[in-house]
Amino acid sequence: MSGAKRKGSDDARISKKRQAITMQTKVDIIKRVERGEKMSDVARLYQMNHSTIGTILKSKDRIMEHVRSSVPTHSTIISKKRGKVIEELENLLSIWMEDCHQKRKPLSLMLIQEKALSFFEDVKTKYGEEAADVTFTASHGWFNRFKAHNNLHNIKVTGEAASADMVAAQELPATLKEIIKEGAFSPQQIFNVDETGLYWKKMPDRTYIR
Repeated sequence: MSGAKRKGSDDARISKKRQAITMQTKVDIIKRVERGEKMSDVARLYQMNHSTIGTILKSKDRIMEHVRSSVPTHSTIISKKRGKVIEELENLLSIWMEDCHQKRKPLSLMLIQEKALSFFEDVKTKYGEEAADVTFTASHGWFNRFKAHNNLHNIKVTGEAASADMVAAQELPATLKEIIKEGAFSPQQIFNVDETGLYWKKMPDRTYIR
């Protein structure tokens, strides 16, 4: 008899302390039970009736769906704007990189990051106020994702950086002859420069290709 009284008094005490249960508390309760904790232990921890815990568990699907759909509207908008801006800058970057590959221009990580930042500013300016809150740093993390998405590989550059322009080479003798004639240049004023070295900025010895 005394045990029944004690149980009744415990339920009454819990009932007096009952407050509105937050969504976060409900999620915590669900996770604890799913991890294997006993419902009675969870009920004691949160000072709730066993039946209240059971009701929360029965509503698990509805509760979790509500949590998934309750992302702040402002955050969702910013995320969508960022996605649109980043997607466009990455498309532009891919086109630019392909053009560099066609011209056989080596691409270093730093060069790609600089170009990505440049494209970001262009795209952000294009969208104006709509993209005012969007930020981009061309970080290593971003580049690793971009590299994986575009299947890029870092390889060592071999041979000439760019192929010779055969059409221009064929046209040069006639053009040069015309220049010499018009300028009345003497043979002593004509020089052949086969190759020159440019050391103002060292070209990368590796590049990124698809």
